[in-house]
Amino acid sequence: MAEVPRTALVVEDNMIIAMEAEEILRDLGYEDCHVCGSVRSALKLIADHPITFALLDIDLGSETSEEIASTLLSQGTPFIFASGYNEYPELAKDLIEVPVVTKPYTASDVAGVIEKLGL
Repeated sequence: MAEVPRTALVVEDNMIIAMEAEEILRDLGYEDCHVCGSVRSALKLIADHPITFALLDIDLGSETSEEIASTLLSQGTPFIFASGYNEYPELAKDLIEVPVVTKPYTASDVAGVIEKLGL
């Protein structure tokens, strides 16, 4: 039986940070990495492609990634949040325990959280 490819989603509204996150995830073995900058594009991508892990910036400017997180949670897809702030917007109860990496994060920060998730 063939191994399922590890496919990641990065949701980030800053393209430089998104490219760095994509590189980190590729280095961690995610062969296919999709990058989206908005809730709408991420939800479309999730509907069209199987995702095995996601890294979601909480604050996307005029919106948050909470709807994306809820969709991934309902599908059983593991994900973590990223934030450049020490204070986070109020999230739904079922999202409070989701791990958060603080920007600027490193590859070892992301790898450590992924390892704690058992991925």
